[in-house]
Parts: sequence; C-alpha cells; structure tokens
Amino acid sequence: MKRNPSAFPLVVLSVLVLLVSSCNNQTLRIFKSSSARTQYLSTLENSGIAATKIGEEWHSAAGKAILNAADLEIPIAIQGSFKSKSIEAKAWRFQLEQGASITILVQWQAKDSSELIVDLLDGPAWEELKSYAIQNDSVKFEAEKTGGYLLRIQPELLGEGNFQVRIYGTATYAVFPVQGKNSRAIQSVWGDARDAGRRSHEGVDIFAARGTPVLAPVDGVVTAVRNRGLGGKQVWVRDRERNWNLYFAHLDSQLVSNLQRVNPGDTLGLVGNSGNARTTAPHLHFGIYQHGAINPYPAIQTEFEVVSELPEREFPPVMKVNVSQANLRRLPTTKSEVISKLDANALVYVSAATFDWVQVQTVEGINGYLSQSLLSQPEASPMASSTVYAYTSPNPFVLDSLLIQLENFSKLGSAQEYEMIQDRDENLLFLKRGNF
Repeated sequence: MKRNPSAFPLVVLSVLVLLVSSCNNQTLRIFKSSSARTQYLSTLENSGIAATKIGEEWHSAAGKAILNAADLEIPIAIQGSFKSKSIEAKAWRFQLEQGASITILVQWQAKDSSELIVDLLDGPAWEELKSYAIQNDSVKFEAEKTGGYLLRIQPELLGEGNFQVRIYGTATYAVFPVQGKNSRAIQSVWGDARDAGRRSHEGVDIFAARGTPVLAPVDGVVTAVRNRGLGGKQVWVRDRERNWNLYFAHLDSQLVSNLQRVNPGDTLGLVGNSGNARTTAPHLHFGIYQHGAINPYPAIQTEFEVVSELPEREFPPVMKVNVSQANLRRLPTTKSEVISKLDANALVYVSAATFDWVQVQTVEGINGYLSQSLLSQPEASPMASSTVYAYTSPNPFVLDSLLIQLENFSKLGSAQEYEMIQDRDENLLFLKRGNF
C-alpha cells in the first residue's frame, strides 16, 4: 500500500537520505562477497532505521512479496516500477530442472543512486540462495536440484525507478560433448522406453559420424576407462564441482587413461556404436549420475529461446476490466489455466507487465495475468468537498484509516463494498459506501 511521505517522521527521513547517499557507490557491478540483503539490513540496524516503522515495513515487505509471488515460465521479460513513497517488493516463482542454468538480466533505471536488491530463493521453504545489489547487471544461476525457485526484487529505502527483468536459459557446460554438434543432435532423450518398455533411457543419445571426437564438457578427472556391458567402450569423468559422474558410452575408441585430468574440450574418445548399440547408427550415449541417474539434458542444452527487451511503457497503478468478463490466468498465455473470472469494471492493482500481458492483483488478493487488451485506465471522477476517514485497504482485518480532504481525491470505481479513490500522487484509499 502506498504511504504518504509526509507521514514519516522528519528525523527518520533525514537519516534515510544520508543512508541512501552513503550506501550507494556508483558502480554498475554486484556485491559478490555475501548476501546483499544481509549487508543492507545490517546497515539499517546500525543506523537505527531498522527499528523504525518504515524500517520494519521494508523488512516485512520482502516476506509479503513471497506470499504474493506470481508464476512465470522461462524465458520471460517483465517490467514495472517502484515509487519512493511505497515500501514494497515483487517476486515471481518458476521451475528449474537440476543442472539447468539461467541468466537473469536486470535493468534498474533509478531516479537516484539507489540499487535494486535481487534475491534468489529455493523452495519450498523459500530460503535465500543468492542476493545481489544491482543497478544494471546480469547474474548466472545454476539449479542444484529440480524444483521451485523464486526471484525477488526490492529497492533500497526511498529508491524509485523503473525495472526490467529478463530471464532466459543459458548453457551450463562450456563445451558440448560431441565436436561440431549441439543439443539439436540429440535424437533419444531421458525416459525413452528401452527393451520393449522393461526399462527407460537413463541418458541422451547424440548422433554423429563414426570417429567424431567426444569431448570433455568440464574440468574433471577420468575415473574409469572400460570395455564391457551395455555401454561397450566407455569413459567415466568426475565433475568435481558438482559431484557428478559423467558417462560416455558406445565409443569407437578411448583416448584417455584412468586418473587423467581433463579440461573442457579435451578429447576423451571417438563416437562409435560399441556395446548394445552395434545395430544402431554411431552415437554417443551421455549420462550423469549422482546417487543414481539424473537427466543430463539441462546441463548440455545449447539451444534456447531468445527473449527480447521490452519497449519502455508506463502503466497506472490501477486498471479496470473493459469487457463483460475477463479470464485471470496463472501464466501470461492463453494456454494457461484460468484461476478467476473478473466481471466488467472490476478494479485490479497493476504489479508488472510483459509483452501483451499485465500482471495484476485483485482487490481480494488473487495474483495472475490479464491480457492487456482486456484492461483500460479507469475514468477518475471528482469528489465533493468534505473531510472523511478513508481506509488504507478494503480488507476488513486492516483497520488503518486516515483523515483526508475528499476534494483532493478522485473516485476510480467500486471494489467490494468500498469506493476506491486516488489522489494526484497516486495514493490509493478506500471509502465505505454510504459514509460520505
């Protein structure tokens, strides 16, 4: 909820101005030594601001963002803004497979020297994995397990500006396992049926001409060079960084020895069809083992969908449904499930936007996406001259109210049993119907 700066104690605002000025250098790089959020909270505590009302609100806003997080599918580009008079954070959930890597590109166009704190959290408990302080930078992140992750962004106190976040897939390994090939050469994937369905494929098959070099995708140590069983001529390499055992099978020739150290791009052997692949075309069976087999595709994927930069746009804090009924969806696509149906003239809070979709929250607190074509800016109606009490939320459990001069506000529309009103600074308040 937006707050009026005049409600802040003057001494706190003075300290905050000094704090923001002193905490922000003009670098465009990120803090990599430790959690940027922890560092900033420590600064707030040392200055005494953490114990103030706005300090506590800044801290609690991070938790509220997790509860209100919307879902995203990668790749995605999303944009929005933060106002200095607001104390808020934004968050999005997404899924990653173990071994998959993403690049998170953040553009923060601040009206001051403030930085944007960018956190990566691990579900389901949403514990912090990484935390950076960013103005304009990119971060690469690799998922250590398959599951849900959360991206949260929050400006420093008094920070104001526009943001754009782009998230897209990127290669985990520096080198693809077969020379001259990429992930488009994979013709049999993880989980494909084998032996008439009696077992499933525990790797991927990369097809190439016999004798094509098989390459080490990462720094490692050769732990076995064998010629036996289903894999025929095989090489095992230990990826020490991830504690993975990499399996290269059906080779025509093996060109390394046991305990040999290898670098990315070193030749391990040549593509063939030894073992139980002798009736198939030459190919490399590539697998990854860590307490059992895991899907190797995310680690060696090389082809990713490109996500374009969004054109700069400004959205009002509140919009209304301009059709008889609008489908609120979980993801910004018409293929996504409908989580709620909104009637004509329903008011929604605008959180962010992507290409043709607006991320919104209903007055009832439901988060999702609406097609931009279903929304328009509400027409503001002037209010009569009067002094009344207005609520900061339509939630009956939120009892905060302010004494306001009604002529300084305009009515945007109805929300539940309230009228939503807005002043020139886009502060939103609610009037109970019949009380004015």
